[in-house]
Amino acid sequence: MNAAFQLAAALGLALNAAPVLAQSASNFDCSAYEFNTVLPAIEGKDGVFFRTFADLRMQHPLDARTVHMMGQLAKVLKENGTTLVYVTIPTKSQVMPQYLPDHAADYGFQPEVANAIYTDFITRLNKAGIVAPDMMTALRNNKGGERALFGDDFHWTSQGARLGAQAIAEQIKADPAYADLPKQTFVTTAIAPEVAFSGMRRTLQGYCAKSLPPTETMAYKTEAVASTDAAASGLDIFATPSEVQPAVLIGTSYSDSPINNFAGFLAEYSQLEIVNYAITGGNQFGSMTSYMTSDEFKAQRPRFLIWENPIYNNLAQYGAAPMEELIAAAGNTCTTALPVTKLDANTVEATLDGFKVGADDAIFADFGGEGPRIANFSIEGADGLIRHSKVERSQRLRSTGNFYLGLSAFTMPNIKKVTVHFDRPVSESTTLNFCANTKGDAS
Repeated sequence: MNAAFQLAAALGLALNAAPVLAQSASNFDCSAYEFNTVLPAIEGKDGVFFRTFADLRMQHPLDARTVHMMGQLAKVLKENGTTLVYVTIPTKSQVMPQYLPDHAADYGFQPEVANAIYTDFITRLNKAGIVAPDMMTALRNNKGGERALFGDDFHWTSQGARLGAQAIAEQIKADPAYADLPKQTFVTTAIAPEVAFSGMRRTLQGYCAKSLPPTETMAYKTEAVASTDAAASGLDIFATPSEVQPAVLIGTSYSDSPINNFAGFLAEYSQLEIVNYAITGGNQFGSMTSYMTSDEFKAQRPRFLIWENPIYNNLAQYGAAPMEELIAAAGNTCTTALPVTKLDANTVEATLDGFKVGADDAIFADFGGEGPRIANFSIEGADGLIRHSKVERSQRLRSTGNFYLGLSAFTMPNIKKVTVHFDRPVSESTTLNFCANTKGDAS
C-alpha cells in the first residue's frame, strides 16, 4: 500500500466515530436526506451537495496489478499505433473543496489526503507509460463565471468540460504521435443556457421543501471549419475508412452528455476530429470494451484513444478478466484459427492439442456478427478437469459478437479443449482463434 493510501486509512480509523445525526443548516429546507438509502448526501456551501459514498470517499483503490495491466494495455496499443490517454475524473470534493461543510470531517474526509490520493493515482499511471492528464488541477483552476461542476449534481458543467478538454489537448499535442496528424480548425459557438437532466437533483429534491438550483449550463456547438493542412493531407472534414482516425473518445456520462460539449471542446483544442463512443451507465469498462471489441476498432485504429473514467470506478472491481480482454483485443495476436466443431445450435468446440498454452495467451470467440451478449467458455484439461467462465455484455453495451478470454486464471496443465456456448444460434461464420502472448513485450 502506498503512502497516500496508508495515510488515508489511518485517518479513516482515527475518525471512525458514529455518524452525527443532526442535519447541517439547509438553505433549501432539506431534511432526512443524509441517510436515505437511495442517494445519501450532505449539503455544503452555496447550494453544493456532496454524495457521501462517492464524493466523501477517502479510498480509491489502484493496486499494483491494475497499474501493471494498464501499462501492458498502453504498450500493446502503442505497438499497434495507438496512444492511450487515460482521463481520471476527480470527485466533487477533490475539485471543489471550498464548498465542503465542516460536517464532512465527521465522515473522515480530509482534503489534503484526497489531493494526495489523486496526485498519486495519476503519477503511478504516468510512470507505467500511460498518458494521464491532471484533471483535478485543471478543474480547480477555474476562472470562469460558472462552476466546473453542478451544485446539486456530480457531473461537470460545460465550463468544467472545457477546462478538462484543454488539459487533455495539451497532453495530446505534447505527444510525438500528434505531430504528423492532419489538423482541422474547429469553432465553438455558444447557443443558450440549457438545463441538464439530473437524477441526483431529482432525488435530492424529494427531501427539500424549497426548489434546488437547476442544473443549468451554457450549451455550445462545435463545428469543423476547414483543414489547416488539407492540401498536404487530402483530409476532408468527414473521415473515410482509408484515412487515419486521429482520436476516439470513450467513457461514461461525463463524455456522453451532449449538453457539456466535451467532445466538441476536445476537437477545438486538439485540432483533431474526435469520434465519440462514450456510453452513459456503462461504468468503468462498458464503453471501452464495446469499442475495443468492435469491428470498427479492428478495421481502423485511432492514433489517440481517450478513455475517461471517474476515480471512484475501481478498475479492479471485476478482477483481471476485463483488463485481459482489452489487452487481447488491443493486439494482433489472435491469428491462429482453431478447428471448430458445432456441438449444437448455440455451441462450438475446438481442440488445443499441440498448443503450449500459457498465462499470457487468450481465446478469441468471434460469433460472426453482432447480436450475442453472452459467451460461456469451458476450458478442459488433459486430466478431465473443466473450468468455466462467462463473458457477458449488459444491455447498455454493444453486442459486438467478439469475446476474448484471457487464460491467466486457467492454470491446469495441458489444456486440450475449449467450448463456447453463445446465447444465440451459431453459424458458419462463427470461429475460435488462439491468441498467443497477448501482452507482447509488455509482459
